[in-house]
Amino acid sequence: MGNHAARLKHWILMGFALLILGLALHFTHAIPLNKQLYTFSYVCVTSGAAALVFSSIYALVDIWGWKCMFQPLAWIGMNAMLVYVMAAEGIFAGFINGWYYNDPHNTLIYWIQKHIFIGVWHSQRVGILLYVIFAEILFWGMVAGIFHRLEIYWKL
Repeated sequence: MGNHAARLKHWILMGFALLILGLALHFTHAIPLNKQLYTFSYVCVTSGAAALVFSSIYALVDIWGWKCMFQPLAWIGMNAMLVYVMAAEGIFAGFINGWYYNDPHNTLIYWIQKHIFIGVWHSQRVGILLYVIFAEILFWGMVAGIFHRLEIYWKL
């Protein structure tokens, strides 16, 4: 635990330092956050937030042993090329959206987003966030898990 504690302390301190530095630069109007230009404040905020998320996942998986909860992320990492091409580039969603009923906006993905996620939560932002987490990330995690079980890996 001593080695884990030292790592976590270092990562969390650096994460908070970067996050605070980036937010301070933004709110003092010294260097505003601007994703299109990747300003120094944007890089500090995103890297600080990433360090904190990484630290929390490290604690959950490596210290407390909650490996099965994050197994879909491991499978995605083992077949990252498949997930990138099919999900991040929208190849699979484009294929599914190519099939519609009466109107090009009447697709399976649109229906799932509108009626299951947005309709239940009555919020477009929350609905889309939950759609991405449950219908995209978990779906591709399971697909990557099936490929892992079949020992099929897409590599360069």
